[in-house]
Amino acid sequence: MEQNWDDIRFFLAVSRSKSFVAAATHLKTTHSTVSRRITALEAALETKLIVRTEKGCRLTTAGEQLLPLAEKLEATVLEFQETIGGNDKQLSGIIRLGTPDGLGNCFLAPRLCLLQRKHPRLEIELIAVPRYYSLSRREVDILISLNRPTVNKVVGRRITRYKFGLFASQSYLDSSEVINSLNDLSAHSFVGYIDDLMYDKRLRFFDELSPEVHTSLRSSGIIAQMNALKAGAGIGVLPYFMAHTEKELVPVLPEKYLEREFWLQVHPDSRQLPRVRETIDFIIDQMLSNEALFLSLPVSKR
Repeated sequence: MEQNWDDIRFFLAVSRSKSFVAAATHLKTTHSTVSRRITALEAALETKLIVRTEKGCRLTTAGEQLLPLAEKLEATVLEFQETIGGNDKQLSGIIRLGTPDGLGNCFLAPRLCLLQRKHPRLEIELIAVPRYYSLSRREVDILISLNRPTVNKVVGRRITRYKFGLFASQSYLDSSEVINSLNDLSAHSFVGYIDDLMYDKRLRFFDELSPEVHTSLRSSGIIAQMNALKAGAGIGVLPYFMAHTEKELVPVLPEKYLEREFWLQVHPDSRQLPRVRETIDFIIDQMLSNEALFLSLPVSKR
């Protein structure tokens, strides 16, 4: 049986996206091409691999048996391409990074250009949205989360602790009741997350700070919350590293804070790729060298 790597690549794309259309978008090709490639693979193997249903595509028993073998082949091909094709020592290719929205948009986005200046042929896709992506399904190459990884196949390490505190605009505080303790918060307006859209239960900050507080303005993302606070919508919880750049915001009860951790996760196969290793080293170096941003308030705001 003769079979080329491309057909396996199309199989992996469909198995991960559960859709021929989504796979075509990911592979930058057409729906008909994806269908033709899958048909060719099934014909070569003389077995059905994928079944289309109203809810999307699902793998047959044979498809489920092929999946781990296809993933091993994918890892081998990628490592071969990077090792042999990278003899000029210039990293290239695409790396996809999944992060919480605050960290990705406010800390990493302004710094990733430093990595690209060193490796101009490296293409970076930053997915900085309030949800987590799957490393096992190759939705991202590197994932940064709030929690220690629980999947056996995933390699993880803690990068740094970071702190959250209460913040509001000076204009809001000037026009509101004075706050001397947590007991005074009940007289104020609050901005926070939408409970049923929280992507991580560790974002329930008010449960720890002041459970009786009711948020009157809610968003699924922390960037929107920060902008609402800057406009004077009330009091909210922000990580220190975001507050460092927002001069309109001041701390409320600065002695009260919460701590969380950032964990970097990567699939063990992907970790062998030079571009992944280089990006991991860059992220860790940037976060550790700027640790004061994560653990302390700006001097002017204390």
